[in-house]
Amino acid sequence: MGPTPPAHLSCLLRTIAKGGLGISLACCVFLTFASYAFGDDAADLHTIDLADLPLPPDEIAEWIKVGKVQFVYGLRPESMQSGLRPSDSSATLRKGRRLAATTEYRMGYHYRSRNRWKFVDQDRNAESREVRITMRFSDVRLETEHTVWFRKRPAAETFWTDRLVLHELDHVQISIDPLLEKRFQEYLRANASITRSFKRDETVDESTIHPLVDAHVADLFSRISDLVDIRYQELDRLTDHGLTAFPEGSSLESIKEFSSNR
Repeated sequence: MGPTPPAHLSCLLRTIAKGGLGISLACCVFLTFASYAFGDDAADLHTIDLADLPLPPDEIAEWIKVGKVQFVYGLRPESMQSGLRPSDSSATLRKGRRLAATTEYRMGYHYRSRNRWKFVDQDRNAESREVRITMRFSDVRLETEHTVWFRKRPAAETFWTDRLVLHELDHVQISIDPLLEKRFQEYLRANASITRSFKRDETVDESTIHPLVDAHVADLFSRISDLVDIRYQELDRLTDHGLTAFPEGSSLESIKEFSSNR
């Protein structure tokens, strides 16, 4: 029997507004991949039940809990296949090597915002008018879930020390880094106002303002997802997709520090 797909993060959009003041609540889900190479073909897809494994170290257990990690093996899920295109750096492997594992993460963001808007261009002869939107954000958070796929099931007795497993858990650590949520909150605070142009006869109300706020937040969130992508790619580059140890002077923490300066 195949695994039960991980429950998707809820995705909703609800707005309540009156006049020039609006309140919005929204969340969205972003999807990306990481990969590792070297393996053989498998015929089916199965879930690795944590109850069938030795108890993980406390630190790893916390990563699994926070990242909502599910382990599977066998036939690679379609969603993971679609994410690996020949042009992707994550799909670039040495000649003759087969993909042995991937980490698929879904990152969702949630926020509430109190939105105000007003016209800043009062020239009645102009064909368009400018509207300044200011936003006060609250309840901003990120949530992630992961599916770690293996071509072959790692041995149960050495699962938590297996080099391949630990490499994929390094990817999980990257995408559950609490500093990502902090940075997202900082981006929203630092970009709490936008100006947009409307045609003179165009209606400006909550139905037009809220999609602009949503798009603004989504654009800022893309910086976070880009940051995770950089870290995933750098991890695979430094360790040759988990085949080698970190070079001297580098570590998972140094990857986070390096990408944070970009």
